[in-house]
Amino acid sequence: MTTAAKRIWNRLEAHPWLTMALAVFAQTWFCLSNRALWFSDEVRYADAYRNLAENGNWMVLALNGQPYPDKPPVYFWFLWLIDKLTPADPPAVFFLGAALSGLFFVYAAYALARTLKFDRTTGLASALILLSTFFLAGLFHYSRMDLLFAALIVLSHACLFRAFNSENQGRWPLVAFLLAGVATLVKGPLGFLFPLVTATVYLIWRGEVRKLFTRQMGLGLAAMLSLLAAWVAGVVLAEGPDFLVNTVLGKHVLQRATHTFHHREPLGYYFIALPLAWLPWTLFLFVAPVRKLFSPMRWGELWAARREAGPRAFLWIMSVAIFVFLSSLSGKVLIYILPMFPPLAILTADGLLRLDKRQANRFWALVAGLWAVLGLGLIVVGDLLPFPVPMRGLGLSACLLLAGGAAIFLTSRTSNKAALLCSVLALTAWLYPVGLLVAPSLDDAMSPKRQALIIGEYADKGYAPMAFKIYSGIFTWYAGHDLAETGDTGKLRAWLDGRDKAVLSIRKRHWDEWKDRPENLTVLDEQNIAGMDYLIVLKQ
Repeated sequence: MTTAAKRIWNRLEAHPWLTMALAVFAQTWFCLSNRALWFSDEVRYADAYRNLAENGNWMVLALNGQPYPDKPPVYFWFLWLIDKLTPADPPAVFFLGAALSGLFFVYAAYALARTLKFDRTTGLASALILLSTFFLAGLFHYSRMDLLFAALIVLSHACLFRAFNSENQGRWPLVAFLLAGVATLVKGPLGFLFPLVTATVYLIWRGEVRKLFTRQMGLGLAAMLSLLAAWVAGVVLAEGPDFLVNTVLGKHVLQRATHTFHHREPLGYYFIALPLAWLPWTLFLFVAPVRKLFSPMRWGELWAARREAGPRAFLWIMSVAIFVFLSSLSGKVLIYILPMFPPLAILTADGLLRLDKRQANRFWALVAGLWAVLGLGLIVVGDLLPFPVPMRGLGLSACLLLAGGAAIFLTSRTSNKAALLCSVLALTAWLYPVGLLVAPSLDDAMSPKRQALIIGEYADKGYAPMAFKIYSGIFTWYAGHDLAETGDTGKLRAWLDGRDKAVLSIRKRHWDEWKDRPENLTVLDEQNIAGMDYLIVLKQ
């Protein structure tokens, strides 16, 4: 490692919190309001936020004028604070919320590393690994609550580890359960289930299950349940007990876990999804001592030393327990794996910093090769990507991938730390053309904004807005009007017959299948949104 690189690393290591903040800022500041909100979550969450901020739907969110029990409200409270405390206005508020959630997520990973007694070098390396992961960098630019959700889960794990490895658990269980409770109010019960599953498996492995049943753990659990009960009381007051039991708990909790009505995937879904999402760091498997996993002798050693299982064992258990638990659920979504990233990053950093020169060169050659393959692939097939709009900036993005791969390969000849720093810089540089050119050019293919504005324009002229068999609420934010919605052609026709003027959104497939549609309907516009063709139809 060169003297200059050592000096830079040492300064970053001495100021890790500032380093992470500057890195996230560099990766996000230029994209806070340069594209439209995309299908489907971004536009739906925007309308949910509008209803909270303007109509007072603080306990039960509302979407398109109807109760929206899919998500608890705390992330939207967070957006409200950003709205009130910063000069940003929607939609910039939503992108700023994603960036700040990303920073909090990286902070949580570093806090986990330090809580588990890894040194500053490993902690910084794990943060840089996260900041050079393609999937995570993309999420810093997409408005949803999962980064904040995962960060709270990670911090809850850190507090539980601290509790289980202290002579007196102190207040750590209380903090852990409160963090888990807030996570639950950000997205749902996985917020407390993940920490509980990890804690149970970890203590069973160490033969210390009794630590689950201490007074401190009981107080923490009671505090979390009290927090959740306060929100439940708010739901009952706002919508009634039937809504809580049948809709919130029945449909959106139990049914999604056991017999989901969407996102149904096979048992092995995460075996494919996780390696792809963890690139380029999945390539570390090619230099890691994977053979030990299949060694009975190694497992015997681990079993014999299980009562002294420490930080690395906790991280492995955290990763595997979450993976197995997610795989057991009926509904599987890629974003659910986020709480696995910090433990994987720490384990990867720990192993990376201990590689010998030959293994390190091999690993970084693989990473550089991946960057080169992605760059060449973008050059060769970029124009063939299945988007119905011209894409700007692909050539520049491809060149930066190639240049990034070359830079990573060259810096890796000096040290792992230099290559790691180069990886973050290369990814940050690549994000600029992607964020400033590629992503905005996809608006007409990924956002319902154009058609929503048309709907809003006609609604302002007195046309009644209606949608047939769409993903609920995708047009409402930009249209500025709630749309009546139905999935029944009989109800649709009766609704149209009862109005002199109407503007209808309907997918082209359903339009073509509608054999007895009224003759006084005129197709005004067609747009492909996220791979589906939508029509705007007028009755006048």
